[in-house]
Amino acid sequence: MCLNVYNSYNKVVRKALVLEAIKPFSDIIPHLLFHTGFFEGNGISEEEALKPLVVKMVPKLPQQNNGGDCEIYVIKYAQYFINGMLNEMSKSFNVPHLRRNLATQLYAYGKKKQEEEYDTDNEWVSKEME
Repeated sequence: MCLNVYNSYNKVVRKALVLEAIKPFSDIIPHLLFHTGFFEGNGISEEEALKPLVVKMVPKLPQQNNGGDCEIYVIKYAQYFINGMLNEMSKSFNVPHLRRNLATQLYAYGKKKQEEEYDTDNEWVSKEME
């Protein structure tokens, strides 16, 4: 199994530091998967299932040049990934435009919820906030 690392801040952060930070995850994720029954019925032995994940840096990702745009890069990457369009991802983003677009989408979604008078369970909301 493999753990792909998507680092949009690759120009500033050295690859060795990223790989060092990821190493504990490559060790623990197989244990979490095994002990939650993820591999049951897949014909994978315990020894094979518990091997550390191979860590790979994904090349040719859009790169940010500051430390404040991480969230936009993560959101855009997730959108392309979910839609199976990673090969079509632009190598650069217009971050101010994407921020405005995301704010507009979130506003429209909230407005629609209000107009249609429906609520979403928010288990993460503390009792003090309700």
